[in-house]
Amino acid sequence: MRPMPSADMVSLISFLAVLLIFFSIDVRAREEAQPSDPWHARLFGWTSRSGGLCTALALTLGWVDLFLPDEKSPIHVAFVAVPGSVAVLCAIALGLEMLWQRR
Repeated sequence: MRPMPSADMVSLISFLAVLLIFFSIDVRAREEAQPSDPWHARLFGWTSRSGGLCTALALTLGWVDLFLPDEKSPIHVAFVAVPGSVAVLCAIALGLEMLWQRR
């Protein structure tokens, strides 16, 4: 994996901040899942929570990495890219849910 310069990290952090706002709104708009709810309602509820958690983790690691020197950063790009990619996949799944599952 290539090293990520600070300018690219700022763009990624901006994207993750917007994604975190999306997950925050989605989690707050959901009602508490009951055991009698269909399986997909619980699945998408947990998808929203795990996407928000992964986004917060990637955003935090990216923010810390932004202030470390580029030469010897202890935070590898994969530590930001992996949870960020999981968050994007969760956002895609929730986008599909909004298209077909919500009434």
